[in-house]
Amino acid sequence: MKIKIKDVFEKDEKDIHVQTNERLDIDEIFEDAREERQEMSLKEEKNDAAGISDMSVQDSSEEPAVNAGVVEASDDAEQVEPSRDAAEAGPEEVTAAETPDQQEKPGDETCEPAGEQAEAAAAATAETAESPEVAESAELSADTSAEETPLPEAPADPDVLIEPEAPEAAAFTEEPSYKKYISLGAIAAAFVILAAVMLIYNNLVPREVTAVINGEKFEFESKAHTVEGFLEENDIEFSEGDYVSQPLTAYISDGMKIKIDHATDFKITADGKTRKYRTLANTVSEALKDKNVKVGKNDIVEPGLDELLTKNMKIVIKRVKIKEETKEEKIEFKTVTKDDSSLDEGTTKVVTEGVEGKAKVTYKVTYVDGVESSRSEISRETLTAAVDKVVANGTRINFDGQSYSRKLVVKAYAYTGGGTTAMGTRARVGEIAVDPSVIPLGSEVYIEGVGARRAEDTGGNIVGNTIDIYMDTNTECISWGARYVTIYIK
Repeated sequence: MKIKIKDVFEKDEKDIHVQTNERLDIDEIFEDAREERQEMSLKEEKNDAAGISDMSVQDSSEEPAVNAGVVEASDDAEQVEPSRDAAEAGPEEVTAAETPDQQEKPGDETCEPAGEQAEAAAAATAETAESPEVAESAELSADTSAEETPLPEAPADPDVLIEPEAPEAAAFTEEPSYKKYISLGAIAAAFVILAAVMLIYNNLVPREVTAVINGEKFEFESKAHTVEGFLEENDIEFSEGDYVSQPLTAYISDGMKIKIDHATDFKITADGKTRKYRTLANTVSEALKDKNVKVGKNDIVEPGLDELLTKNMKIVIKRVKIKEETKEEKIEFKTVTKDDSSLDEGTTKVVTEGVEGKAKVTYKVTYVDGVESSRSEISRETLTAAVDKVVANGTRINFDGQSYSRKLVVKAYAYTGGGTTAMGTRARVGEIAVDPSVIPLGSEVYIEGVGARRAEDTGGNIVGNTIDIYMDTNTECISWGARYVTIYIK
């Protein structure tokens, strides 16, 4: 039976795989084809000396004689060696063993390639015997061919074919390429279906989102894809300065938690300027710290640093500076007035001129926004003492031809009964009781409406500008009673 190499490859594409012992041996077919070309080349060189024009394969049950003869090869053995590409391109015919379908009866199995090889070897031996030159050339060709392509050893069992080399067998058992494309297409289709399912899920199935806005918890169901889309979907305002716990580009997942804190708008007035700010701080102190606004230890902050920050609050910072200032100051002199009985009443005389002194004074001065708000004296050092001015005030009174040192308005009472005065004299009309601290005892006194009297006595109830006039009778005392009078004292 003859099989074309092209037919073999076409059958391979139809999933006919070559298997050792039970299937067609491709290596043996290639080897038979090579030997056939070698024999044909030798026959042409001998000009058909042996008369062999056609080679055929005889069915035989004898043991293959692969190693019985010497295979002769020409110098162009490499050019005639069959390959897969040549097999597909050319119509060369090779003799092969029966296919597995033809080996259903073990008793009828034959090995045509072995018989053909033995016959060709015998013919070649006969030809070389007749012609020494041809024999020598054949031996040389055989040696070269043996070195280049060693023949496989004949199997011990004639029913067992020679096992092909692993690479070539693997090459012929590879899965057809169209199956690879089918597998890749199935994988791509699976990915497309998965992407479509995910797209439908993301667009149609709402996801539960928990949002904590300014400390208050809310539950939402959202179909948005990103955090930014979620905020816009639910009309949750946010702007620069606000805090969002998740990136705006983050994808929304089921059960996601988002914390949102809105910044507070407020103003700060300090150093003569007013600026607007936004902050996430809770108190005035935290807001100032967040905006890097420094507050001195003596500065005044309104409202207080511990006050809670409210929307549009206006914070005023008054810069306070405390300084110590030292300077020289004048010490003003004082004016001292002294009664002078040598001078008439209503006249004055400067006894001593006043002189200003000098002092070194240190003050603690507080400035608020550059304006002095308070000043307190810390220390004073007198450099030059001041001299008081002394003025004499005339008290002399001229009345009824007499001169008196001073005049007083006093409350006058009356008493009687006799006795002895404080000065040891007898109580009588013409003497009065006085307060010695106001009118010295022994002073001559003139009482308007009464006349001249002398201060000789004192009394328990006579204190200050009070006098007690002595009278003869009790009736006169009752009649006098108590009254204010002007007196003149010498």
